[in-house]
Amino acid sequence: MRLKDNSVKIQGISPELLFGLIVADKVYENHGRELVITSLNDGKHSKTSLHYSGNAGDLRTYYFTIDETIIVRNEIKERLGNDYDVIIEGDHIHLEFQPKRPMT
Repeated sequence: MRLKDNSVKIQGISPELLFGLIVADKVYENHGRELVITSLNDGKHSKTSLHYSGNAGDLRTYYFTIDETIIVRNEIKERLGNDYDVIIEGDHIHLEFQPKRPMT
């Protein structure tokens, strides 16, 4: 796993997002690719984006076919469960921690 470049800021990400990234890294590794994180709590996103709270990241996919991207996305989602959203957004996978129930 690596950051795209030094524009990607890892400071302030949540432990839950870090866990999600570790899981995603294992899935990418199982498909013979290095996980490259293209954005965390940096860059420009919608005003309500979970990137700004440290709960979302974008994962490079250009080296996968669309079918492979769907498989990788599904494997990440299956491993992480309902508290994570894993969405294919054009040229990347958007991964976010967004619990569906109150945390206690």
